[in-house]
Amino acid sequence: MRAVVYRGPRDLVVADVDVRPLGPGDVRVAVDSAGVCGTDVRIFKGEHSGFANGTGRVPGHEVVGRVSEVGPGAAPPGLAVGDVVFVAPNIGCGVCAQCRRGNENLCPTTEAIGISLDGGFAQSVLVPARAVARGNLIPLGAVSSDAGVLIEPLACVLRGQDKVDVHEGDTVLVAGAGPVGLLHVALARTRGAALVICSEPSAVRREAAQRAGAAVVVDPTAADPYESVAAATGGLGADVVITAAPVHALQSAALHLAATGGRVLYFGGLPRSRPTVELDTNLIHYKELLVAGTTASTLDDCRRAAELVGGGRLELDWMVSDRYALEDFAAAVGRAQDPAALKVVVKPSLSRKAL
Repeated sequence: MRAVVYRGPRDLVVADVDVRPLGPGDVRVAVDSAGVCGTDVRIFKGEHSGFANGTGRVPGHEVVGRVSEVGPGAAPPGLAVGDVVFVAPNIGCGVCAQCRRGNENLCPTTEAIGISLDGGFAQSVLVPARAVARGNLIPLGAVSSDAGVLIEPLACVLRGQDKVDVHEGDTVLVAGAGPVGLLHVALARTRGAALVICSEPSAVRREAAQRAGAAVVVDPTAADPYESVAAATGGLGADVVITAAPVHALQSAALHLAATGGRVLYFGGLPRSRPTVELDTNLIHYKELLVAGTTASTLDDCRRAAELVGGGRLELDWMVSDRYALEDFAAAVGRAQDPAALKVVVKPSLSRKAL
């Protein structure tokens, strides 16, 4: 089959790879759509620790497809060949302290489809029996395949907003309006935030942030973010500040932009080559800020995200701006780094051209 293969930093090639045979309990999923996200861009640049020894591996962890083959033995309960499923990527060991708490994303030996295991930038992906048994294949019902790829980042966003308790009446500042920032805006509004402010330099993405539910959008290159947030909040600052872009200055500014008693979520990870920022921790101390971070998502997060989308509480199709054939993966990665793009999706069934 055809797949995107990691050969090293900035060397992802589309090549023929062997289709591995299925073992007992394994399931093969024919890929309909696979999302390109910031993690995939870091993999492409050689900045993702999970691909330090990843030569020959297939990335792609935001995957929707159809069950095409079941390994020897009985078919998994509730699944049949032809079913459209979202593939929850993270697979914990199931026995460590973190897994027992439901935090398989923090399992010291966690594996992930598209990170440590071959992923969805391919015509098909093999989902191992241990993931199938724990329910990592989530039926999608009426949700489109393209919107379905956003369930994985939405699950991460949901986990983050749970951590800082975004709730009714909050003023929320989302810094960055890429796909993840847009999901933060939309989810905050769904959770009852009274005011959502979004800071984003791209005009296309500022417009998208308004569509997602931001009442105030700020161009940080044209207006002072501190003054803009102060004007929107009567000088109080934001109850919740979410850094949804991997920008060092945003992380430093977040503590200043938060209201007294506010909550700060460091969501967008920084490059491995430069992972540190300078913070004024007196602001945490004297403003009694709660500062948190989250990474990835759990199976429960994915299930809840799928319910939000499947139940119609969040409509996500409009966030998909570009669709590419598998053979055009290089162009898809380039487009994902373009501030004029929203969500970029790779579709192996497409002919070789961007839609």
